[in-house]
Amino acid sequence: MQFTTIGAAVVDIVVSRVQPMRGAKQDVEHIGLYAGGGAVNAALNVAARGAHVTVHACVGSDLEGDLLRDILRRHGIQAAIPDHPLPTGKAVVMVDESGSARAYAQRGASAWVGEQGFPGLEAADVVYVTGLSLESQAWLERSLARMAASRHKLAVTPGARQLANPQALLGLWERADLLCVNAREAARLCGDAELDTDAPALDTARDLARRLVRRPGQSILVTLGQGGALFYDGAQGHDGEQGHFHPARTVVPVSTIGAGDAFASAFVHAWAGGAAPLEALAAATDSAARVIQVIPANLAGPLRT
Repeated sequence: MQFTTIGAAVVDIVVSRVQPMRGAKQDVEHIGLYAGGGAVNAALNVAARGAHVTVHACVGSDLEGDLLRDILRRHGIQAAIPDHPLPTGKAVVMVDESGSARAYAQRGASAWVGEQGFPGLEAADVVYVTGLSLESQAWLERSLARMAASRHKLAVTPGARQLANPQALLGLWERADLLCVNAREAARLCGDAELDTDAPALDTARDLARRLVRRPGQSILVTLGQGGALFYDGAQGHDGEQGHFHPARTVVPVSTIGAGDAFASAFVHAWAGGAAPLEALAAATDSAARVIQVIPANLAGPLRT
C-alpha cells in the first residue's frame, strides 16, 4: 500500500510531569526532543505497519529540519519536504502528572506545505490529510481537482484552523472518503453547542456522525475519548444500530499527546487495506493505547544527530 500523509512536520519539545507552577523555576522529570506534527506521527505509525509512506510537509533550512528528515529516512519513509525561509515549526508540550498534555506551537514553515505542489500524489493508494493552514488546504484542493479519476482513498483529520472555519473546510470535507474527528469537533462542525464531555452517549455520537455525512458513500470516524470510538458508514453494526462501536482499552496514560494521530492513522491503514470495521477499530484502539504509554507523540524515539 502506498500511503501519503500531508500536514505538519515539527519538533516537539516535551516536558513531562509538570506541576502547577510555584516560584520562578520548577524541576521536572524529563525534557526531550522528538519528531512531531500530524503528518509525521501518522507516517511513522503506518510505516511500522508495513506501508510504503511518503510525507508531504515543509520545514526550514535549519538543524531541526535536518533532524526531522533524518528520522523519517531511518524509518524508511520518503520525505517530500522542501526547505522554507521560515524556521522549522516547534511545539512545547507540557505533560502533567495525569498524562494530560498542553501544547504551545510555533508553526513556522509547517504552515506552508504544498506551496510547491504535491509531486507524486497521483500514485498514492491512500491520501491522509492532517491539520493544514487554510493556504495549504487550498493548494491541496487544487492539486486533487487536477488529478484524473483516482483509485486513492482520501481520509481527512482536520486541524484547529480548519475546524474554526467549517465553510472553508467544506471542499475537502465533501471530497473525503473518510472524515476523522473527535466528539467535540463533530459537534462544532454540526453547529451544535459545545459538548461538555469527550465521551457523549453513543446515540449522540451516531446522530453527529449521521449529520456529518456530505455525500453517498462517505464514512465518518468519531473518537469518544475513554468512551471508545464509532465508525459510521450507514451500515448496521452488531448491536442492530447504524455504525460500528468499539470500546477503549483501559491503560494508565503517560502522555495523551499523539493519541488521536495514532488512532486515526492505524484505523485508516486497516480500513483502506480491506479490514472489517470492527477489526480496523480494534487495530486503532491498540495503536492509541501504545502511544499514550510513552512520553512523545509516536514510537520513533528521540531526535538525535
